[in-house]
Parts: sequence; structure tokens; C-alpha cells
Amino acid sequence: MINFEIISDEKYNILSWNPVHKILKTEWNTPIDMDEELYRSVVLEHLNTTKKYAPTRMLVDTQNAYYNVVPETQDWINQKFVKIVEEIKLEKMAWIVSEDFFAQVSFDQVMDDASEASPFQMKHFTNSQEALEWLLIE
Repeated sequence: MINFEIISDEKYNILSWNPVHKILKTEWNTPIDMDEELYRSVVLEHLNTTKKYAPTRMLVDTQNAYYNVVPETQDWINQKFVKIVEEIKLEKMAWIVSEDFFAQVSFDQVMDDASEASPFQMKHFTNSQEALEWLLIE
């Protein structure tokens, strides 16, 4: 198992970094009744951290992400995320999926749009061990 250093531990997400493999790990903890503007501010902080650390691989844990992202916010995230991904040259993104179907659908829509616009590999998993193993394959 590889080690991660926690770089941000907030109410709605925990960000961890592994400098050896350049993996940014995000654990989302968004409630279903989250305020839209608050959600956008949390996402913006996440995007700024992503740009700062410039990972080549990302591990996104959405098992506790229950907020259903509205279409306007999905588009807003896509516009910002695609630019950052191209800039940092992201290679792989592994998703650990949420059990909440509707939240997962909204996360998937955001990422499907982003991955269409950028040439990185993306795959879904049900546990972090399998996701990490896949991320570490060159």
C-alpha cells in the first residue's frame, strides 16, 4: 500500500498527496441537501489544489458523495476541469463509485464530458485497492 500525506481535511472533502507516484486522492463527503454555491466553492478549491499539485494520476472516492450536481454546475465544472487537466497533463483517473445512484450519475456526467475533451484514461472501481493497483500500472 502506498502512503498519502493529507494536504487538506475539510468538511466536504479530504485531499491527500503521494509525491512519488504523483497521485492526488480526493475523498468526497457531500450531503444530498448541500447548497449549490457552497458546492461550487468546494469544487473550486479542489480545482485550485489540483492545479497546484499537478498530479499525473487522480484517485477520486465518491462513496460518500450524495449531492446531486445540477446540469449548470456540471457544465461549469467541465469548463474549468478540462483546462486544468490539459495543463497538468493528467494521465489516469480512478473513481471509487458512490452507492447513491443519482449522485453517481451526476458525477459520471461531469467526468464523461471532461474525459471526452481530454486524453486521459478513466476507470470505475468499487474499492480503493483495485483502483490504486490500476493507477500504478504504467
